[in-house]
Amino acid sequence: MPKLYVYQKKGEDYTIPLKKDRISIGRSADNDINVLDPFCSGHHAYIYPTEDGWSVRDNASKNGTFLNGKKIKAEIELKKGDEVLVGSTRIVFDKEIPTHVEVTESPTSSSNVNTIMHVEELLTKTEIDTTLKASLAPVDLEKVRTEHRAFAIMSDVSKALLLHQPINELLDNIMDLICENLPMDRGILMLKEGNPAQFIPKVIRINDKNLKNEKIQVSQSIINMAVDKNSSILTSDAQADTRFKAMESIIKYNIHSAMSVPLWNNREIIGIIYADRISNLEQFTDEDLKLLTLLSNLAAVKIENAKLIDQSIEKEKMEKELALAAKIQEDFLPKENPPCKKFEIVGYNTPCYQVGGDYYDFIDIDPSRLGIVVADVSGKGVGASLLMASLRAALHSEVYAEYSIEDMAVKLNDFVHRSSAPNAFITFFFCELNKETGELKYINAGHNPPLIVDKKGSVSRLESCGLCLGMFPSSTYEVKKVKINLGEMAVLYTDGITESRSKDDKEFDEKGLIKLIRKHAKQQAPKILKKVYEELDSFTKGADRIDDMTLVIIQRTS
Repeated sequence: MPKLYVYQKKGEDYTIPLKKDRISIGRSADNDINVLDPFCSGHHAYIYPTEDGWSVRDNASKNGTFLNGKKIKAEIELKKGDEVLVGSTRIVFDKEIPTHVEVTESPTSSSNVNTIMHVEELLTKTEIDTTLKASLAPVDLEKVRTEHRAFAIMSDVSKALLLHQPINELLDNIMDLICENLPMDRGILMLKEGNPAQFIPKVIRINDKNLKNEKIQVSQSIINMAVDKNSSILTSDAQADTRFKAMESIIKYNIHSAMSVPLWNNREIIGIIYADRISNLEQFTDEDLKLLTLLSNLAAVKIENAKLIDQSIEKEKMEKELALAAKIQEDFLPKENPPCKKFEIVGYNTPCYQVGGDYYDFIDIDPSRLGIVVADVSGKGVGASLLMASLRAALHSEVYAEYSIEDMAVKLNDFVHRSSAPNAFITFFFCELNKETGELKYINAGHNPPLIVDKKGSVSRLESCGLCLGMFPSSTYEVKKVKINLGEMAVLYTDGITESRSKDDKEFDEKGLIKLIRKHAKQQAPKILKKVYEELDSFTKGADRIDDMTLVIIQRTS
């Protein structure tokens, strides 16, 4: 049976066995994991069983839920050792942390700190003169030897970290290399994560077996000083240091010497490395602090590079998945325009991103009737495309020879309402064209009114006769009729056409579309459609595309 290991900033750690019930996390008292933190929402997140195991989902919390340092946006399956961060509470899935680190609040006096090294000054200052002179005193020679040793270690560590590693492996490797070259009883690598940002222990090294099961308490005041001043801090013989006499986190374990060094990547502090000596009677020296500072800076840059590489790999993977999704969505749209003796019918769709929420389709009902649909899902991108795919499947299941347009619309509305978020809806226009008479039966669920253009260029609109799909359950729709006569056309479109903007933020609008249709009305439908898209490309040149664009033209030719 898997377990959740809960580590609080204040209070005792505890364990929750996972059975078959959902686990709720939040500030309200009725949660299974009660997080008393002002940055935690009342019902912040859920961990619940799935067919394959357990997953975590954020419950629209104000400050977000983080999994392994990344803010989650959807349901994510949990793997052994995964760490969920809610406020300041860490919840580890099915893996106990053998040594827990607690950052404790402490007074912040500025006196009697043994050594403070400002990181930026240390990294930019030239300390070594490699030209040895005969007049150098023995102490100077010793200084050069020490500094050459430091640079030799830096060189070895740089070589060891040369190849890319996944971030978790990299952090382990960094601490192993630091412990190998700088003996310590305990070492902790912490990264800044969460909202609000806080330092979360990622790697813990306990080199003294007598300290394996002891909780490590790190003073918040040391961390604050290191971060606020971007400085490395050394406290030697901490018990005798008046600065730390009142700090339980220092004196409780008889700490003989401690260092706290920021992980600075030359732009910002992304973490902290803490090291101490308890059983080891030899204190850390200024040279140890300098070496740890140099190693920490090297580590911070490498961590940042590893994150960028991981992001690049993830982006490439996502782009491949989006390309596949775009291909699937493209397959949902008509492969060709429908053949019709008396009509020329054409359609085209251009998504704003790789996938989009616009949809058009031609559905054969029987030899004399053709269903034509244009719809626009609220929003853009993957979420909109998924809802569009669901709408298409539902629509195809409802349109058949004996169907009713009114009933079909009601069922689609209720389906969308059940299947989507409260703020999601679909503008939807569906018409049934009688290919012999030119009669058009239609319903318009909150969509842009299609245009009917007659021989003289006069324009009428097929106005809305009901609410958008999914806004409210049990909505009803009135079926209306219109006839397309010889030489007339119907123009169906989504608002991505009329709301397109130029570089100087001018809107194309409905007037621009009508002007174009009238200008090319004597031409055949494919030519008109091509001219509209060419004009739109010219109009929006240099401006970002803001929405998906779909256009369908039904032109009666005989």
